[in-house]
Amino acid sequence: MRGPASHPARWPAFLGAFAAAFDNFAMTPLVKAIALDMKVDLAQATAVASAYFLAYGLLQVPWGLVSERLGRVLVMRLGLIAGLIGAIASVFASTLDQLLVARFIAGAGMASVVPSVIAWLGEVLPADQRGRAATDMNAAYALGAASGVLGAGLLADRLGWAWGFGASGVLAAFSLVGMNFLLAPPRPAVPGELRQALRVPAVRALAVIALVEGAVLFGLFVFLAPTLLASGASAGLTGGLIAAYGVSVVIWARVSAWLSGRIPLLRAMSFGGALLVIGWAAVAISPAPAGVLTAAVLMGATIVFFHANLQVWASQAAPHARGPAIAMFSGSLFVGASLGTALARPLFAAGEVRWLFAIGAALAAVVVVGAVMARLHLSPSPVGRGSG
Repeated sequence: MRGPASHPARWPAFLGAFAAAFDNFAMTPLVKAIALDMKVDLAQATAVASAYFLAYGLLQVPWGLVSERLGRVLVMRLGLIAGLIGAIASVFASTLDQLLVARFIAGAGMASVVPSVIAWLGEVLPADQRGRAATDMNAAYALGAASGVLGAGLLADRLGWAWGFGASGVLAAFSLVGMNFLLAPPRPAVPGELRQALRVPAVRALAVIALVEGAVLFGLFVFLAPTLLASGASAGLTGGLIAAYGVSVVIWARVSAWLSGRIPLLRAMSFGGALLVIGWAAVAISPAPAGVLTAAVLMGATIVFFHANLQVWASQAAPHARGPAIAMFSGSLFVGASLGTALARPLFAAGEVRWLFAIGAALAAVVVVGAVMARLHLSPSPVGRGSG
């Protein structure tokens, strides 16, 4: 009979990922309410989100290095404490400058959570269980994202924007308590360093892949809601259709579990990537509810079959420097997302939504082919079976 360490409780780690996603996505529906309440224009209010994402991207690698020395669970705790402090400070912020500082603190803390969860899964689970666990973590993250968009938006409409950040703080507090039930694996005798990770070709390739994937996947995701609103859809319909992404990840995760071991890994990655191409093409053809819903549903499959497998690969690429390797992957992903949003904004502002998503579909095809080829040539066993 297997001991309890063979089946470590994963729900606290997944709750942490849910809380991080909620905090990450909650700002989207709060920006307009912040602008109205603080009597600033919308462009000034979006600086709140920019401050958060700047901290979130910049702190990925430092947290990864710290986790090699302090352990993944302690780093998650420290990050959640910072996230909780940032949330409390956000609730009581009375000026835009105070809110900018509060959100920077929150972003800096929450940056530790998801990379540490991925590294933790890589350390406590055998290789044949990591794919399924990564898929489940992405499902928790997607549900957190959907809850952040819907929950914070509803709270802002009925009670005010501060309540959205308050809900994020409550989730951070619950996640902090849950860390007490998380198995802390032994720290490596010799902590991994960034230069060790960068010596591994797969780590460098994954950083490049994540940079482009972040731009194409998450960078364009930001424009789905504005595209719907511009088509005349109501705010309620827009929130519901975007939230379909979170539900989609959960459904595709169950499909992945059923297919596990039945299809080759590279075929699963190709399938997930191809659906992203189709999803963005659907928005290019129909920048309206039908196209956006198609993209949201298919993007869920991309997360499960394509992105989750990249995460597992990142956790295995440099076992001697797992924290820095995963931090490089995550940091590149979010830097790419920021760059993608910035580069796409002029096209969207010019009303060229169809061209925006058509270019996104083409770039998605490029990154999928590149990722599959890199996995084929840089992984010691790239063609094993599994679907995520």
